Amino acid sequence: MSPVRHQTILFVGSDPETAQLINKTLTLAGYHVLVTDDPNTAHTLSDQPPTLIIADTTPGVGELAPARIMRERFVTTPIIALTRLPDEILSRAMERLRLSSLVKPVTPALLLATVADEIEWSQNQGTHTRITSPLETIDISEDLVLLLSNPQFAPPLDVAYRRTPAMESALAAAKLSPSNVTLLDLFDGQNSLADIIASLPHLEPKILFLATYLVRVGWLVPWSAELAEEHSQDDAPKDTMTGL
Repeated sequence: MSPVRHQTILFVGSDPETAQLINKTLTLAGYHVLVTDDPNTAHTLSDQPPTLIIADTTPGVGELAPARIMRERFVTTPIIALTRLPDEILSRAMERLRLSSLVKPVTPALLLATVADEIEWSQNQGTHTRITSPLETIDISEDLVLLLSNPQFAPPLDVAYRRTPAMESALAAAKLSPSNVTLLDLFDGQNSLADIIASLPHLEPKILFLATYLVRVGWLVPWSAELAEEHSQDDAPKDTMTGL
């Protein structure tokens, strides 16, 4: 049984579309998901504390109120706040509450990557203290990243890239950490490189570095309408009577 099936994610937020996205995406990934729009009663949904909490925010006064209530109830549980791009004031407030941030709008790939890496970091490091994306902890030399992630060498940013069968085979044989796997899962053909960077701005050099290398070695290719149609045809049921 997958380890995620023993992990409970609590989502607190009043936006139905966001709640549906969170619930559907994480449930399909194997997590047990609890959803509520009331932070004051969220702790009553389960006898056991959740593995991780996702708290939505609304711009304006008190935008971190749900996350603040959750932090008071769950002192050591990692909490991800769905926020606008944090400014200095918001970042300081999040630091005091020991929150991580996932910038809206949220996409399934970015959600899964952040949740998996956040849980892994929390379990390995203990008390949660970060305020930015946990994917920033990827251990690549900053000097090397800045040297090799020059935008003039990068592939087109307005294109969505998918992993090739050769890359999938290599990943299946490798024993990568969950955080590295979820990072590579960002290249799913659904989001352009620019969209990925916009959602994880602090990771821009590392994303450019990784994408540039993988495109150059042929492990990432542009996801076009033709490829999507071909992929759909490959997945379609075959006529078993053909050739009889």
